[in-house]
Amino acid sequence: MLLTLFVGTAGSQTIRQKMLAGLEQMGGDDDFDFYDFPESMDKEEGAKSRWKALGLSIVLPGAGQYYTESRGKMIFFGGAEALIWSNFVGFRLYGKWKKEDYIGWAATHAGVDVNGKPDSYFETLTYYDNIDIYNQLELLYERSEAELYPDTPEFYWNWDSDESRVHFRKLRNDSKTAYRRSLLFLGAALVNRVLSGIDAFRSAGSYNRRKEFSDNGWRLYYSAAGSIAESKIEIGISRQF
Repeated sequence: MLLTLFVGTAGSQTIRQKMLAGLEQMGGDDDFDFYDFPESMDKEEGAKSRWKALGLSIVLPGAGQYYTESRGKMIFFGGAEALIWSNFVGFRLYGKWKKEDYIGWAATHAGVDVNGKPDSYFETLTYYDNIDIYNQLELLYERSEAELYPDTPEFYWNWDSDESRVHFRKLRNDSKTAYRRSLLFLGAALVNRVLSGIDAFRSAGSYNRRKEFSDNGWRLYYSAAGSIAESKIEIGISRQF
């Protein structure tokens, strides 16, 4: 098997060279104030901004990869973002449903007037069988600093059994756990944006290097010929001038 590396050239001219040749045919460029534009300006045309790619991915993971034409990574980071937010919404909804369950359970099994009650009120219901026991113990232990509930129908509660109160506590804990877990996905969304931004920043640099390589006339090629036993493979780099 024969492996060769070939570098070829083909005749071509840059825009600048053609302009100079035209001026020479007109009698030289002495009468023209011809600005010598750097050839690197042609290379910058169509380049991807690293900072734009970074900003796009911070706003929406995968958008920077779409901008830098990295389709596979766009699907990866975009899919991760969709998965993160679907889980966030799912846990928030589950927590909301469990909250509605424990509020309804308290109204049914403890005679609670649930309208306008803060979360601290429902937390008290998880530990005390009724309002009288709570006020008595609060006054006993806290004395002058005791925070008592008024003995009115608005704040009244009395559990019909210990099992009902225990089940209420479980429903409430399920709701709180779901809400806490949803916050983890907010952190995951932040991490996904950071990683996507870094990757998009680097992808823009890689895109620009590939484009510069191509714009300078460099090309990669591969060819194979012959039988398996006596095959000839050519891998080469060519450049136009």
